[in-house]
Amino acid sequence: MDPRVQEIFDNREDNCLLPFLWLHGESHEKLVAEIEAIARSGARAFCVESRPHEQFCRDGWWADMDLILAEAERRGMQVWILDDKHFPTGYANGLIKDKYPERRIWHLREEHVDVVGPQAEGAVMLSAPIEGEELLWVYALPRPEYAEVMAPAPVELTGRVRDGYVFWDIPHGVHRIFFIYKTRRGGLMPDYIHMIDRDSVQTLIEAVYEPHHARYKRYFGSTLAGFFSDEPLFGNDFVNWSGATGGFYDRRVGTPGLALPWCDEVLARMSAALGQDARPLLPALWYGIGEPTPAVRVAYMDAVTLLWREHFSFQLGEWCRARGVQYIGHIIEDNHSHARLGWSAGHFFRSLDGQDMAGIDVVLHQIIPGLGRHLHTASGAGGRADARFFNCVLAKLAASHAH
Repeated sequence: MDPRVQEIFDNREDNCLLPFLWLHGESHEKLVAEIEAIARSGARAFCVESRPHEQFCRDGWWADMDLILAEAERRGMQVWILDDKHFPTGYANGLIKDKYPERRIWHLREEHVDVVGPQAEGAVMLSAPIEGEELLWVYALPRPEYAEVMAPAPVELTGRVRDGYVFWDIPHGVHRIFFIYKTRRGGLMPDYIHMIDRDSVQTLIEAVYEPHHARYKRYFGSTLAGFFSDEPLFGNDFVNWSGATGGFYDRRVGTPGLALPWCDEVLARMSAALGQDARPLLPALWYGIGEPTPAVRVAYMDAVTLLWREHFSFQLGEWCRARGVQYIGHIIEDNHSHARLGWSAGHFFRSLDGQDMAGIDVVLHQIIPGLGRHLHTASGAGGRADARFFNCVLAKLAASHAH
């Protein structure tokens, strides 16, 4: 007989079911009853859902977890822990806001103004300074056509900024002057960790992972199976009006007005990939600048998704594996968002590479039997589901990643 089949007959097969046990601060009698019900179902593991528990990582939480882990150990069950207080993962139980505000998310944003030359000793006024922002670079690019497409001939004007103006002898023709800022603005979750910054991601470990290890070290790798990240995301959104109509799952490079995740390492990696200083080409992240545009955008997406992989996914996964537990979870994949910024992570495989399992999510009427060939309504997914994606692509992503 196949050894795997024999394991099933002997009740020794790997457990593949771990329902979420939502914790609200219930009585311990209620918790024991819930665990017993899970055990009766045949599942031999469960994930404690931390978000509704008001005492997360405080006395009430520890008292409940003491009971849960002891009860699971007595029954030969395993416990997973959802790794944050608020949805989505990245809040770090409030530690960014309370202790490390300097580790908040940085973005890159642009403003621009169109000018006409020739004009000797031209002066263009900058916007009023915004606290916490830094003007990094100023570049002018010619606009040869009616469309908002620039010619790839940037002129740096950063050194010509004085007293709130940029001074320039504007040459003949129409030109767009880009002001590139480093900013905290443009974030859906301003007090969240920065997924592409190692020290910022360490905040989540300090706030959630290490306190559990300090208290429950003896359970690690046996009763305590590991941690679950739920839908971590870049969280960047619009700073300026854009006119984009792709919906909130469609935050991508090349979209005017969109703030973009940023750190100094992004620039270094882009420059290495492009074989030149990337700074003069940064306007291509929002507007076309001719032939270099695709390469600039690919270089940017490569940089931020690889940094996510290294600093977020692998940092958490390696921390877990070093302590004998596993790291699992999923990102938001809805309607192809897994390959975009904003509500997701820009690259399905890189975002999960540090985890021990391939994860996806199917909820809220995303798959409905009989509607596999139709764009249909859904409770989530922005109100409508692309059946081709949810029926034909989503599971394949996980299967491919598992392989």
